[in-house]
Amino acid sequence: MRRILLLAIAQCAVLGSLTAPAVVGLSVLTRDLVGDDGAPSALAAIIAAGSATAMVANPLFGWAADRSRTGRRGWLVGGAVVGLLASGALISATHIAWLGAAWMLAQAAYNACFGAINGLLSARLAPADRTRAAGVFSAASFVGTLPGLALAALLPHSLTGMILTVPALATAAILLIVRRLPRDDAPSTAAATGGRPAIRSVLTRAFLAASLIRFVLAVELAAGLTFGLYLFLDRWHLSEADAVRMVSLATLLGAVAVTATASAIAATPLSKADPRRLLGAALVLVAAAMIGRGIATAMGPFLIATAVAGVGVGAGYTATRSLVQAALPPEASAFGLGVFNVANTLAPVVAPLLAGALLLPSPASWLPDAYGAMYVLLAVPVLACGGVLPWLRYSTGSRPMNFMRSSP
Repeated sequence: MRRILLLAIAQCAVLGSLTAPAVVGLSVLTRDLVGDDGAPSALAAIIAAGSATAMVANPLFGWAADRSRTGRRGWLVGGAVVGLLASGALISATHIAWLGAAWMLAQAAYNACFGAINGLLSARLAPADRTRAAGVFSAASFVGTLPGLALAALLPHSLTGMILTVPALATAAILLIVRRLPRDDAPSTAAATGGRPAIRSVLTRAFLAASLIRFVLAVELAAGLTFGLYLFLDRWHLSEADAVRMVSLATLLGAVAVTATASAIAATPLSKADPRRLLGAALVLVAAAMIGRGIATAMGPFLIATAVAGVGVGAGYTATRSLVQAALPPEASAFGLGVFNVANTLAPVVAPLLAGALLLPSPASWLPDAYGAMYVLLAVPVLACGGVLPWLRYSTGSRPMNFMRSSP
């Protein structure tokens, strides 16, 4: 458990290093370089380029860490150092192109850290600890953003402090953490056999099913409050200030529920439960919560449904990571988890588009508005995920995917 916690702290440090620039820093720097009129389009391009870099870098550097004979610890330290340098380059950028390049470099460097952390965790992870580790890391994915958010609030007038403080602390923390971890060089089989075993590891039924469900859950999480401000304004006729407060409260409730649920699973006998059962229960909770938000005619039930959705997402995130961890061989774990994490990166891009497409005039009298129809329709893909749950029986990851073969 000590090893899991140390690596979770490293994960939080890396996430925190990316949060402050993404939330506030890039917006201010972009406006300073191109002015108010050109800032929105330039910022959108930079964020999109950074997201694309992350989607490529996470599995790519995970694959490199799996194959490296110098060990995954070197990738973790190297990523932290390069990430710190890239954060400094953000502040010193004198042209919008350099700002974009620095942000892409930061994304690549910190995703190299993620790949190394995933590999280090998997190398010595006992099967009995998979769900516990998944719960800890699912909670860390939310807790890790808090230092960056806090600095953005505490140092709004100091871009240098806002952007560099967490990366500097993260680098120091990672240097200390790797000294406390046993040396864990990548397995020689990964370096000797090339990339085919790694590719095969992400083409198992278990991996694909768990990744699909994680993507759907991530989309639901992002889509659930995409139009939250407009919903509170239109459904309950709040003032803009009150609507902003309610959206903030709903977002906080959901995040707390996700984190608390993942932590509770990790810290209780639920960590020994079959993750497939946890996942089935999670899908039911998320679908019910979406319908509940759709039909809610008062703010209280809406907020309760939002918290229930957070519980479902927290359990689902934990279960899917545990199942993916079981489906991957240790020598290809960093690459496989990098591919798996693409679901989290891609979901915020897809969610607004899906939510907008489902924003239809209310088709039934029991739905209060178009947002009600959107929420009810968002429950459909969650329930549809139940159709791939049988694939999760191949939890060892030893069987390659074959769509022509029926399940035994």
